[in-house]
Amino acid sequence: MLKLMKYELRKTMFSKLVLLCITGVAEIAYLVGVFLKADKGDQILAFGAIGIIMCMTIGIFYIGIDSLISFHRDLNTKQSYMLFLTPKNSYQVLGAKILENGISIFLAGVFFAALIAVDATIGILYIGGVKEFLDILDQLMISIRVDIHVTPREILMPFFAVLAGWLMTVVSGDLAIVLSATVFAGKKFSGIVSFLIFLLLDYIASKVLNILPDLGDMMAQYIMIIGVSFVMVIVMYVATGWIMERKLSV
Repeated sequence: MLKLMKYELRKTMFSKLVLLCITGVAEIAYLVGVFLKADKGDQILAFGAIGIIMCMTIGIFYIGIDSLISFHRDLNTKQSYMLFLTPKNSYQVLGAKILENGISIFLAGVFFAALIAVDATIGILYIGGVKEFLDILDQLMISIRVDIHVTPREILMPFFAVLAGWLMTVVSGDLAIVLSATVFAGKKFSGIVSFLIFLLLDYIASKVLNILPDLGDMMAQYIMIIGVSFVMVIVMYVATGWIMERKLSV
């Protein structure tokens, strides 16, 4: 399993390195803006802060998309033909892909959360106080017509429930890809049908999360959402592996 995960990591490593480089540029811009403490510095700070936020949102989103693209190529081209000839069953192959992607999404989330926390601390120390730092960011967002109001709660609010939900969406995409390559293989409009199934699965999963009871405590609520998301990931993983074992022909 570990070797399969390393193989999956190598296939998606380039896009992760690109994301890291772009984040590095945004981080440098942010730090330059903080240390300049001038009008131009404020503009550079805004550019860097927005760049980091964009890298976080788009980057984590693309990590999941990249996994789906890789999986589609594995099943529909000869890119990974030898992968399915190894003494590993479909559950192991699929499990390695989901684990690698899940770990990548989680580590990316931790990385960006830590980076934002460090940057906020640096900004507070060099700009002069929490309120002044947040006011500057808020005014900069308004000046460039970005409707984002920075508050301590929004900075500190845990977003790992969103990461778990995104992993759940990616796994439902894996199921749709397998259906397209097996059950609907060679049939007219198979791609469209599989995409509609993906939308349906994602809709059902979202509905399940929306009908969860309100526990009255934000932290407990997030823990419940994450737990339910992982349960649905496991269910879809088992279903996808079962289809691959019985229907997949490579």
